[in-house]
Order: sequence, then C-alpha cells, then structure tokens
Amino acid sequence: MNETLQSMAEAVKARIKASKANAESYKRYTIDECINILETMEAVNDEIFMKAIEKFKQDPDDREIFVNMSLARGMVWLGRL
Repeated sequence: MNETLQSMAEAVKARIKASKANAESYKRYTIDECINILETMEAVNDEIFMKAIEKFKQDPDDREIFVNMSLARGMVWLGRL
C-alpha cells in the first residue's frame, strides 16, 4: 500500500513539473513577441497575419520556432500556413 501511494505521489510530482515547464514555454515566447515580429514583415498581408495569430494561439512550440527564425525564413514559414 505504501509503495502504491509513493508511486502515485511521484506521478503527481512529474505531472506538476511538466505543467510548470509548459507554462514557462508559454511565457517565454509570447504572442506579443510574435506580433511585433509580424508587424516588421512588410510582405505579410492580413490573411497571413491572421493565420499566423491562430497558429501562435494553438502551440507555444510554433511561437518558439517563429521567434528564433531569421526574417527570411519566417517569411517562408508563413507562406506554408
């Protein structure tokens, strides 16, 4: 019984740690940062802009990828949306 409780406690700790890491990811690469970058890209029309915002709302990994790209690669990435 004690081992079962210990295993459950460890599983809960692991979930908490994963949740905190996910929350940090959301904080590190904000939608504001992405919007600021998009605003500097003159070739981005309204349709692409809105598609990008939807993508950024869905996945912090996409925000991280976009923020760390060069502007040229960012344009290619946006073109694939």
